[in-house]
Amino acid sequence: MTMIDAEACFAIWAPDDAVWSPWAKPAIFAAGPVFMPDNATAPVAPALDRPGLPEAWTPAAIIVDLPGADAVAMGLALAARGFRPVPLFNGTTGPMPVINNDPLVAALGAGGATLSQLPLKPDAKPAFLLDSRRMDPIGAGEPGRYDNRWVTLPQDFPSAAFLQHQGIEEVTLVTGGTPMSDISHVARRWQEAGLRMRLVDPVSWKIDDPYDVPVPSLFRTAWYAAATLMGLRRNNVGGFGSTVPEQTRSTGFYG
Repeated sequence: MTMIDAEACFAIWAPDDAVWSPWAKPAIFAAGPVFMPDNATAPVAPALDRPGLPEAWTPAAIIVDLPGADAVAMGLALAARGFRPVPLFNGTTGPMPVINNDPLVAALGAGGATLSQLPLKPDAKPAFLLDSRRMDPIGAGEPGRYDNRWVTLPQDFPSAAFLQHQGIEEVTLVTGGTPMSDISHVARRWQEAGLRMRLVDPVSWKIDDPYDVPVPSLFRTAWYAAATLMGLRRNNVGGFGSTVPEQTRSTGFYG
């Protein structure tokens, strides 16, 4: 096995000189060293040379919301086109996890070697990477399971004003089907601030351009964040994840 130091791996994905590094999340890296087999290769990046896609990628910022390692693969494909992939994965890992992050961690480790060889500019346009499995409910409430579900909030992204200051006037959402609710809260704010939105389905390669982001539930309400975070478990290293307590007859709960 080859070990890649977690801090060094994070530095590849979020270099000090990159404009978008302040938004990168260290939680998945802080869980421990990134291990890879000696023959590990970067995840296979999808082909982006399809009719209509060049116009769909530039000069927009991009949000990639795909399952784990698939999001990393898309991020690397976009990096080859000059975009800066920004990992926003905010879940940790532990015993009996609700969301298996091992393939994601391996993809970040193997993909880091590829990313480090690309001559990306410090002000390259961003491709924010998310794991669409982040709110998978299967097993979330089972005692003894490590509940590492998570959500993303508007404050996890740069403001529309900052994007526009960086010369960004369009945002491409890459996801299967309708965007998840937490992404809609981000994208709708950007749309109302004047950013043009488009939606790309990476399975069918259907493009909705422009895309009118539906107004999500509790949009711009003061209690949206509190309601969204209810039932999720914070981790002491940052991000989300902790063990669901087990009930006992004599002492209530422990964990």
